Amino acid sequence: MTSNITLRLDEKTLRRIKHLAVDRHVSVSAWVSDLVTRAVDELDGFEPARRRALQAMRQPAPVHAGPLTREQAHER
Repeated sequence: MTSNITLRLDEKTLRRIKHLAVDRHVSVSAWVSDLVTRAVDELDGFEPARRRALQAMRQPAPVHAGPLTREQAHER
C-alpha cells in the first residue's frame, strides 16, 4: 500500500528535481520515492553494522610475537 505526501520545495529545487527525473526516465514521484527508500534502507543497515563494530572493538585484537610479516600485514 502506498500513501501520498506533500512536499514544499522552492522553485529552483523543484526544477532541478524535474530535470533529474527526466534524465532517468522516471516521474518526479518515482525518483523521490526511490531516493527516500534508499536513504531509509541505508539507515536501517547502519545500526546493525554499528552494533557489530562496537562488539568487535570489545574483543581484544590478537597479539603476534614479533613484527608482522609482509603477508600478515597485507592479509585480507
